[in-house]
Amino acid sequence: MIGFFPGFKMPYHVVNTIASRVWASYGLENVMTTANGFMVFCFKTEAVIHVVLEKGPWMFGGKVIILQQWHPHFVFDKNKISKLPVWIRLHGLPFILWSKSGLSLAASMVGKPLSCDEQTYNCTRLDYVRVCVEIDASLPFIHQFDMESKLSDEPILIQVEYEWRPP
Repeated sequence: MIGFFPGFKMPYHVVNTIASRVWASYGLENVMTTANGFMVFCFKTEAVIHVVLEKGPWMFGGKVIILQQWHPHFVFDKNKISKLPVWIRLHGLPFILWSKSGLSLAASMVGKPLSCDEQTYNCTRLDYVRVCVEIDASLPFIHQFDMESKLSDEPILIQVEYEWRPP
């Protein structure tokens, strides 16, 4: 898993100490750093990485850390990163769309759907849907959109709340 702090470079020993304490139960094996401020977090399994990502957003020392799953084409240059994972809350989504396909459809109106949190998945919090989407930070942020539904003749307005937005 790759992480970085937008607009801030936290010392390696601080990140290592916090990550080791917070993610020890998830099987964190190693923390590495690059010269330009990226952190590489190694876990025992890829499944655990998904669990850690779904539990986010994470803050280390009062600073938000942007986490992404590593892929072979990842470029370790913060200036070249425009696509970022962000957690959003969708308010007003009809319950008929609280399924894997419905959540994916709604989340795709904002960005590329990545995952949802446990409370959304289990329908234990019904105030809003919380999903992680990959957005292109160079494009305007979507704050609301309309969805067609069998429940209404008129489109239903869905409000989008960002838990964190890139500066």
